[in-house]
Amino acid sequence: MRVRLAVIGDVHLRFDARDVAALDAGGYDAVLFVGDLAGYAQRGGVKVAKVIATLRTPAIVVPGNHDATNAAQLLAEVMHNEAAAALVSRGMGKRVAELRDALGGATLGGYSLHAVRGADGERIEVVVARPHSFGGPRLSFRAYLREAFGVESIEQSTERLCAVIDRVEGARVIVLAHNGPSGLGDRRDAIWGVDFKPSEGDHGDVDLRAAIEHARARGKKVIAVLAGHMHRKLRGGGERAWQVREGETLFVNAARVPRVWREGETRKRCWVEVGIEGERVEAREVVSG
Repeated sequence: MRVRLAVIGDVHLRFDARDVAALDAGGYDAVLFVGDLAGYAQRGGVKVAKVIATLRTPAIVVPGNHDATNAAQLLAEVMHNEAAAALVSRGMGKRVAELRDALGGATLGGYSLHAVRGADGERIEVVVARPHSFGGPRLSFRAYLREAFGVESIEQSTERLCAVIDRVEGARVIVLAHNGPSGLGDRRDAIWGVDFKPSEGDHGDVDLRAAIEHARARGKKVIAVLAGHMHRKLRGGGERAWQVREGETLFVNAARVPRVWREGETRKRCWVEVGIEGERVEAREVVSG
């Protein structure tokens, strides 16, 4: 028995009808989006969401830091200015609702549990982690998370994620997140390492790491964590690792950006194909012309 998933890295406006046709023709059991559908404006994310809504294949989306936010919010979060971030976040709840409506039958997740079924009926549970993650130890978009989920600290986010884990019925679980967990390296080329400052560091989410350890302590096998956010091409040159194994868990960073590019007269597009057979998970990059 085998389940096949397509994982779409940070979109940043690059997803169209040709992607839909290729993914629907691929025979996948589900298409998982790690977020950042938008650029710096809501209209771009909504436009992409409407294209996603045309997929015949079941789809789950975790919103990224660019989704339902605006440039002022992003700047305030980068500057760690909580007062400004709260001020410019007004209306985010309505923007999230607009994004959800635009997705149609596709699911917009966050602190949530879902199920994917293979063609032969095999069931895999999918935990969708904290929405709108910006990476690192801070809780970004705090005002919105407080309003929507009652979460206003990393500790509360951890509790919320662990509560979702506790609802998992089976022995296996997949996590879909915008950013990956901490604990996988602090060099610039680590799978979620810091490449935007000379000191480098670990830019993974600490609440997600705690939730993974909680799942393991409860006897659950986290067979895969599928995320993005930290683009594979590094600032200053080079590329980061995009898949890493830790025990029974395969961590995948699907954020090849841009995910659509031109080679001569041909327009290429990519995604990650994940195959699950029992507790074994393998990932490979697919490039379509």
